[in-house]
Amino acid sequence: MKTRPDYISYGAVGTLGIVWGSAFALTDVALRGFGAVEVVTARAGLAAMVLVCVAYLSGQGLPRRWRHWAWCGVFGITSLALPFTLLTWAQLSIDSAVAAVMISSSPLFVLMLAKVILGTPVGPRKWLGFSVGFAGLAVLIGPGIFQAVGAPLLPQIACLGTAFCYGLSAVLVRKMPELPPVQATAASQLCAAAVLVPFGAVGLSGALTPGVPLFALVVLGVVQTGLAQLLRYWTVKRSGAVFASTSSYLIPIWAGFVGITLLGEPLTLQLVIGFVLIAGGLIVAGNRPDIHRVEAASSAG
Repeated sequence: MKTRPDYISYGAVGTLGIVWGSAFALTDVALRGFGAVEVVTARAGLAAMVLVCVAYLSGQGLPRRWRHWAWCGVFGITSLALPFTLLTWAQLSIDSAVAAVMISSSPLFVLMLAKVILGTPVGPRKWLGFSVGFAGLAVLIGPGIFQAVGAPLLPQIACLGTAFCYGLSAVLVRKMPELPPVQATAASQLCAAAVLVPFGAVGLSGALTPGVPLFALVVLGVVQTGLAQLLRYWTVKRSGAVFASTSSYLIPIWAGFVGITLLGEPLTLQLVIGFVLIAGGLIVAGNRPDIHRVEAASSAG
């Protein structure tokens, strides 16, 4: 099915950038009516329902071997449950634009972890890109950003922890057994939901009242976390994993636009410089996450 990128492929990548970039603002809106645990629980649960239905409709179903479930469980916790929780908690204190820029550093962690865990050779150009990108993170975590958005240190560390989890998942996927992508994605999302639901189900059921936060929560789970994974899978099959991963450059741009224009978040010099350095480091390094086999959420918000 793989073809050269055309206007349909570019449209798909642009759509992914908009959909995942909007997840940060939707999380902010959902947090106005729900606690962080409830938001994470609903997001994971709704996405799991969507993906499991699609897995069976596609004929792939769910894994049948315990070994496969064990891998999907590890992947679901490290790439979905844990980063979702860290990022949602961080956004209680950090603007969506700042969070999106910090999460965009996840390919830098891929570079580091691939070297440490997989022994992947890292040349001078990649180390230069790594250094430039982390200089961007240093700018974001500098005193200026505290004064600009009032962001305490721990939530920013939680954002970096989210980026680290996404980077770790991109490395772990290389060690996973071969599974059909939709099957692996659905099973991983189901494992993430199974871990999170016991913590937030009770609180969520007591807070379900009609309103904008509930609408944002449903869209976040069904569209940003569930359907977007299917679009990503389709884009990878059509035009390749490297091309599909270019959406990661668009996510912080769109997230910043939405946060600044619709949520009234401040546009600071530190934010602009930090994004330019991180994006520049990624371009110099030429690093891309490995998303050939499992299309679970490494991006995204």
